[in-house]
Amino acid sequence: MDYLGVVLLVAAVAAAFVVIARRVIGRGRRARAERDRQLRLARSAAEADVNGFGDEMARLAALAEADPAAADLYTLVSALHARAQESLREARQPDEFSRVTEVLEEGRWAAARLAARAAGQPMPARRPPCFFNPGHGPSTCNIVWRHRSLPSCAADAIRVRAGADPYIRTVERGGRRVPYWEGGPAYAGWARGYYSSWWGNGLVSDIALTKV
Repeated sequence: MDYLGVVLLVAAVAAAFVVIARRVIGRGRRARAERDRQLRLARSAAEADVNGFGDEMARLAALAEADPAAADLYTLVSALHARAQESLREARQPDEFSRVTEVLEEGRWAAARLAARAAGQPMPARRPPCFFNPGHGPSTCNIVWRHRSLPSCAADAIRVRAGADPYIRTVERGGRRVPYWEGGPAYAGWARGYYSSWWGNGLVSDIALTKV
């Protein structure tokens, strides 16, 4: 091979390396952008739930003040809210927001017991969160919706039985709002945390979060 041929070969190899390097860098940037996007979406959903639970604290504090016997439960609710806030701050990956919603599920259960005690009612049986919006708190019954038996809060159960749509939690996906179970992988950890202690229980056997 003459000198010119060697030069051309080296130039071709160098150009190929440049193209490959640019493609690798581009894929890396796109992957990082996608991770950042999923993290932003998951954090937004979890933050809304933590703040929503925080908004209930004033009402729960008033209940505890009216009934000192409920003070221990208010202390528990406050501690769980603080733990959820801490988990929210510490989360660095979308899946890590499952820790936030695990704590919120326990916190809303404690809040339901506090409300029952303050009202002089029997302690409610522990049940999984409302499927339509886990932020509604513990379900009160299972109801058939779209051929599935799903845990539902009292308000959503009334709506479904009346032929209306339940109050479904929506999330952002592709610039529009969709039911959270259609939200894609960004919300997988966030949704899973609400039901992590219930998998294998017959009350949630019809819950399919495969699209999340």
